Amino acid sequence: MSNPGNIIGGHKANLSNPNTSEESKQHSMEVIENEYGGGNVGQSSDDSSKNPNNVAGGLKATLKNSNVSEEAKDSAEERLNDMSSEGSDDSGKNPNNVARGLKATLKNSNVSQEAKDNAEQRLNDM
Repeated sequence: MSNPGNIIGGHKANLSNPNTSEESKQHSMEVIENEYGGGNVGQSSDDSSKNPNNVAGGLKATLKNSNVSEEAKDSAEERLNDMSSEGSDDSGKNPNNVARGLKATLKNSNVSQEAKDNAEQRLNDM
């Protein structure tokens, strides 16, 4: 079956299109009201099925975007803090890949000494 959000969107576009007939607009209105309960499609804000790294990346991008309101930035920062307090460990990641990344950090001349010390400590803890 088709995505209900896309179907509703098509009917709403039809309603605002000045080139469509009144009969077509009436049909779209009936479909929205009768089959889709007025056209309110809920959005899922449940991040549990999403890749947490992608979610965090999107939230970080929100913080740096100058076109985003302060309210949205505050919300993104709060969600990002909640995510980091849930666990900043490497759970879910391949430990061999983590170790390789840490070793690469140690050899990278563009990395600060503080970051290298941190990487070395994490390697020793593994």
